[in-house]
Amino acid sequence: MGLTTRFRHPAASTVRRHRHRIAQERVPMAQSNDGQANAPQSGFAGVTRKTLERLALPGDDRELVVAEVTYPPGGVAPLHWHPVGGVIFIVEGVAESAYGDEAPRRYRAGETLQDRADLPHTLFRNCDPERPLCFLTIYALEPGRSYTMEP
Repeated sequence: MGLTTRFRHPAASTVRRHRHRIAQERVPMAQSNDGQANAPQSGFAGVTRKTLERLALPGDDRELVVAEVTYPPGGVAPLHWHPVGGVIFIVEGVAESAYGDEAPRRYRAGETLQDRADLPHTLFRNCDPERPLCFLTIYALEPGRSYTMEP
């Protein structure tokens, strides 16, 4: 036997089709859809971030955000942290991630990982030197507050 199947989320093909449609609309990671800067993120060279959805949370001052993020081939994030937890869904490529003193772990298309608010994000990179890494990140945060902060 030895045959393994990898879970493919039903939305993955829809996301890939949508990603191609918005490829020309990308903005730098430090900007939102309206072109307003959220926060300086100088160490994220070549990374693009596109907000796909912002939904007000009833009875709460936060909003649910769904963003598409693309790292260039071999792209590496500097040490950073997140003010709240979030979920990452890998759409395309292979990412490597670690928090605090944890050993790095790889995540492939169709897999998810949790962004943590309790530890610094010590490693996040695109493992492929030839192709971009694309993922969705989903989190709830107050409007105007940045999800990714450098120390």
